[in-house]
Amino acid sequence: MNSLVVANVKQRPLRTALSMAGVALGVILVVLVAGLVRGVSRDTTQRQMNVDSELRVYIDNVNIASGANPLQMPRRYADAIKNGVQPTPEYPDITPRPPVAGVKEVTPVGLWVQNSVGGIGFETVEGIDWESLTKTTGLHIIEGRPINDSRQPEPEFEVIVDRYYTEVNKGLDGKPVRIGSTITALNREFTVVGIYEPSVMSRIKIPLYTMQELTGGADIADNCSFLMVKCERPELADEVRETIKKYYPGLKVIRTDEIPALYSQGLVGLDIFLNVVIAVSVIISTMIILLAMYTTIIERTREIGILKGLGASKPFIVWAIEKEATLISALGVAVGFLISVAGKYFIEASTRLRIDLEWRWLLLGAGMGLVCGLAGALYPAIRAANLDPVEAISYE
Repeated sequence: MNSLVVANVKQRPLRTALSMAGVALGVILVVLVAGLVRGVSRDTTQRQMNVDSELRVYIDNVNIASGANPLQMPRRYADAIKNGVQPTPEYPDITPRPPVAGVKEVTPVGLWVQNSVGGIGFETVEGIDWESLTKTTGLHIIEGRPINDSRQPEPEFEVIVDRYYTEVNKGLDGKPVRIGSTITALNREFTVVGIYEPSVMSRIKIPLYTMQELTGGADIADNCSFLMVKCERPELADEVRETIKKYYPGLKVIRTDEIPALYSQGLVGLDIFLNVVIAVSVIISTMIILLAMYTTIIERTREIGILKGLGASKPFIVWAIEKEATLISALGVAVGFLISVAGKYFIEASTRLRIDLEWRWLLLGAGMGLVCGLAGALYPAIRAANLDPVEAISYE
């Protein structure tokens, strides 16, 4: 019986190839889309966590998980948290506040989202205060120099990038990014003056002052997106958080180790999209197998009649067709896996996207391909088993 199944598959190579392609397409959609969603999420979360600061401070109405926080937080909160605040001639009604006990350093960070190179996905650009950032993240320059604050007339726009960025990107001259290369950020040309490690948050960092000037000018003068707070000791994080919330009720304070959960909340929409992709993949694979096997049954009507005339039972006919569909589906799954792996390396080599090929999604893709093959062949198999032997033998 197995030789019969293999012979039937070999007899019509084009139709077999098309059926395999349908199953492979479904597997590729599930594996690569799921891998892309999980890979980008993991990479972003890891870089967000790769800092020494224990707390993040936001304006209360900002959606932290979205990642697209505009410059709407006054930078003066950084000085207030670290050094306290007192009434001034300009602001005589300010309630005096002492420095927040347990705070070692506070740094403001601006965040801007732009289209990625080549228009594939998006990337974030950060505006930073270099001196305070190094005290809250452990970031250091491994090649070149730090960025200047660009507070001069007609400044030269400067940027620093991490090592990974230089390995997978090219400058405007078409050559790999290096010190002196020119890249595009915020629709301007920036010169790379330094390469840093470790990979912390965004891979592209420019002076906060430059970001303020390019994105809003006077409307967002001296604003940032959030603050990072470094405590004198990690165990003081909860105490510092409660003090900041008490002194400044309009602020939202989260622990850095809570960031993965917040990003997971932001992936709810992506999970829905992923479920839609899986449903579409199931429909495509099932319909292609159904059409292929149905057409095959029509073409083999006489052969099936001969088998039934020789005494083949209905279960035998059904099982023979299902085994053929299973073989085609298994080959399609294997092809889908190979293309998915090749696609992963191609996408990661040509873009800054990361793809995680997790075992559970590989198993889901394999199971989906096999089940779709069996389900798609079921109706044609039952139809073949119910053919009248005399009519089938005389079929033209």
